[in-house]
Amino acid sequence: MENMSFIIIFGFFIILTCILLMLVILIQNPKKESIHQSFMERNFRFFGIKRTNTFLENITWILSIIIFFLILFFNFLLKSKH
Repeated sequence: MENMSFIIIFGFFIILTCILLMLVILIQNPKKESIHQSFMERNFRFFGIKRTNTFLENITWILSIIIFFLILFFNFLLKSKH
């Protein structure tokens, strides 16, 4: 039964990380000029657009790597359950 609680906890962390990744991707500034540019300039003018985009890109990579390892460990927990 202890293994089942780990499965539920890791499933929750995978879902939470996926939601965070979606939010980070949605607030990133697109590479080409678009309607969202004025929106991004207003919200991130204090930090600087270039620095904010680099930060958001790094967060995207970190969350992607975390999801990868969480899924690997989740798969290991499911196989060890049997």
